[in-house]
Amino acid sequence: MLSTALLEDLRRAFPDAQLDYLVGQEGAPLVAGHPLVHERIVLDPGRTTAMWREIRARRYDWVVDLQGSLRTALLTRASGARVRLGWRIGAWRVFYTQALSRFGRKEYVPRQRARLLELAGVQLDETTPAQPRIYLSQDERLRGERDARSAGAMPDSRRVGMLLSTREPAKDWSVDQFAATAAALMRDGVSVLIFQSPDDAALVARVRAAAPGVVVLPVMDVRRVAGVLARCCVFVSGDTGPAHMADALGVPRVTLFGPTSPAHWTSGAATTVVLTGPNARTVPLADRAKRHAAGENFMAGIEPAQVVSAVRRLLHESPCPKIA
Repeated sequence: MLSTALLEDLRRAFPDAQLDYLVGQEGAPLVAGHPLVHERIVLDPGRTTAMWREIRARRYDWVVDLQGSLRTALLTRASGARVRLGWRIGAWRVFYTQALSRFGRKEYVPRQRARLLELAGVQLDETTPAQPRIYLSQDERLRGERDARSAGAMPDSRRVGMLLSTREPAKDWSVDQFAATAAALMRDGVSVLIFQSPDDAALVARVRAAAPGVVVLPVMDVRRVAGVLARCCVFVSGDTGPAHMADALGVPRVTLFGPTSPAHWTSGAATTVVLTGPNARTVPLADRAKRHAAGENFMAGIEPAQVVSAVRRLLHESPCPKIA
């Protein structure tokens, strides 16, 4: 999803080009309906050789490998494209015609990926950088509204979405802090919507007990989550995928950072508020779980009052979506 920003950069550079998008099965729904994607190709890892043949038969002029794994590098090489752009990592860097180091300037990941295009002479718009986008149909937006109301959201309320976990304990804020934040926002007359992940039932129960009146959404597929999220005024979470979905849907967000870098995972837009505590520091993925298990709390020091204040500011400064 973050890489959809490059579609706009490519369209500016090559207005008549056909842009195809190869994506894994998990991420495929996020690219559905994108107006700049001519064809969405879903990677089938069980058909490696067949996919090599299929990609080569398309006779692409350019292939841009944004993942940089051995699998995608081999697929890029198999394409036979005249221009093959990728990352200067691993021995498979030789499969690209031009490669870029992933290490260097600290900048928003979509912008970092767009630097691959610069290798081949594409001029990026530095004044208004392209942003990731998720495109929803009107029917999907209306279904999102129905889903929110079915869960208990009032049609005329300001809505703040929350996600209680990130799938990585080292990046998770305390559930009691989430509950205190939800309770304070509800006293302001805000409707708090909890987006429930499959493993969050116990966390959700604790928030419900401490903040009666929160609206809990059932576990839904990603397009339905996007439909409800698009109807929120603000989204609050740790550093996780749905925070980037909020960006891609134009929803302001408050994101709590601990062991990951805000410079890499936020665009710097005025509609994004970053909160960190005194223990926040960028820690390699391989070390986070071990240090967290040893008792290091990267999220300590972020207080509910800070989150509530940030949400109030965004509610004041940014218009909420119109409810149909």
